Amino acid sequence: MTLNIHPASPLPCPPLARSVRPDPELFGAFLLEAVTPTGAPEMPELPAWELRLWPVARLGDVTIEARPLLPHLGPDDLRAALRHGGWTPLGPVRVRRG
Repeated sequence: MTLNIHPASPLPCPPLARSVRPDPELFGAFLLEAVTPTGAPEMPELPAWELRLWPVARLGDVTIEARPLLPHLGPDDLRAALRHGGWTPLGPVRVRRG
């Protein structure tokens, strides 16, 4: 008895997918979670930062994506600005790599 394992036709190959890595030019360079002062998802007022806010987070009330408007600002500056506004930053600030 002989078993032949040759498919009748080659299996189709799916097209190559685009990279799912976020484009660093899309928006912010920093991501972090935070607890809002009121418990409601509202945009903090940070004059030196451009922000996006999502009311979804594992640890806190919101996830914040931030882009500094001044080149010398970094993750520690973002945490300090949030604390100054009454927010509580949680966990590390994740830095988006290009």
